[in-house]
Amino acid sequence: MRLKRQFYYVLTIFAIVGLTSCGSLGKVTTLNPNTGRFPAKEKTINIISKTSVNADTLKTLIIVPDTPFWIDMVKNMNFFKEVMTMDELETDIIKKGLTEEVPTLSNYNGLKKAYKYYKPFVILMLIKEKKSNGSWYVGFELFDPSRVDKIFQNETHINQIWSDWTDRGTMYPLFNSLLDYLTEQK
Repeated sequence: MRLKRQFYYVLTIFAIVGLTSCGSLGKVTTLNPNTGRFPAKEKTINIISKTSVNADTLKTLIIVPDTPFWIDMVKNMNFFKEVMTMDELETDIIKKGLTEEVPTLSNYNGLKKAYKYYKPFVILMLIKEKKSNGSWYVGFELFDPSRVDKIFQNETHINQIWSDWTDRGTMYPLFNSLLDYLTEQK
């Protein structure tokens, strides 16, 4: 009986430590009004590429992954006039009667036509990649259909087993890096 009680005691300790040491993933937050940044842990973010673009055109519309986290986080950046998912973009193009000009959004040509006939926009994507050395990296790509090219890409190393694959340890630093890029545009 005593061994069984010790087992449950040890199990309880591990559960408490495990639950309190884990960070959140997918929790929406707002910018700190004093810093204009998301509350992130210090983390090295590598900027893979960045291209200067017209800020007014850039601010018009951004297409994001179809989850409440992405939609709300990008809205909370207070940079873009409009935030949509790809499905919402397609629906609005149909509603506006632009299917002759924009028959598809499934390839670069269709996206470029949507940019031309609908309105300027960029597409934000999450990229996760295993490098040749076996390390995992996660980052953002901001794609500009008018150029048919990414205009911004960042990344950071993640350890999927431990605590840095969290909002504060990974996602918020990536969003802050994107914010830095956006505010640099003129």
